Amino acid sequence: MRKNFLIAMICFLGLYSCKEETFTFGNIDTPSTPQLQLDIKGKDATHPNGDGSGEVSLTVNADHAFTYRVDFADGSNPITSTTNSFQHAYKHVGVETFKVKVIAYGRAGVSSETTQEITVQRDFIPNPELVAMLTAGSSKTWALDSLASGHLGVGPSDGMEPIWWAAPPLDKKGLGIYDDEYTFTASGSFTHKTNGSIFGNKDFLRDFDNTLTGGGDFTLLGPKAADYSEAFGYDGSETTEFIVFSKLGFVGNYMGSHRYQILKRTDTEMQLRTIGRDGLAWYVKLKAK
Repeated sequence: MRKNFLIAMICFLGLYSCKEETFTFGNIDTPSTPQLQLDIKGKDATHPNGDGSGEVSLTVNADHAFTYRVDFADGSNPITSTTNSFQHAYKHVGVETFKVKVIAYGRAGVSSETTQEITVQRDFIPNPELVAMLTAGSSKTWALDSLASGHLGVGPSDGMEPIWWAAPPLDKKGLGIYDDEYTFTASGSFTHKTNGSIFGNKDFLRDFDNTLTGGGDFTLLGPKAADYSEAFGYDGSETTEFIVFSKLGFVGNYMGSHRYQILKRTDTEMQLRTIGRDGLAWYVKLKAK
């Protein structure tokens, strides 16, 4: 009898110990749609897209959320965090609009998401060395380096050399281009002393005189080719530098473009590249006066 009782107890304990344990997550509630508060540094009525720093802050709130994943939509890696506050610095130059995406995760991986557009201004801060080179700290005048080989040139837009044509010394003598002077100031003003003539492509010189017809190389003379002044600025990245004119500004022969990449520079020489309105890469060499 006792033996049978022991056997029964052993079987009971064995069955009890083999009972499968179950675990639960509790209530699995899908997070509510994330509510975003996006703030641009320096934004006010005068600066609707910020102060030019490109810095933004984001606060996210969603019920039943434990983790947030934020994509600031500028090519940077998305950020995943259990906190609901994020800081980000955009790296573009100028004013651009981004569609920020936020995913809120809850228990068992359930999620909800939302997107919100933000328009941010980021100003390029030029290397002080570039400003000093171009303006001598106050004002500096440049001219076409007419005695240098390749002082004007052209090549394909995907290249960085004037492989199709490079002007020999004084190639455009008598066409009103070699007496032009370009003055840059540290305060951001540009003056083009034309001496009454502007050389370039006739199609694009209509920017100065809309009565022109035809195309090809042309020298514009008279009041429409008078000296002019306007603002200029800088653009670029850690590895590239650009001079950008605000309106009609240009250097060399006029091809309808106003943005010049600096390929080489010293205190006395510059080599520039611009994509003309014809889609080709045009090159200019300048020397300090």
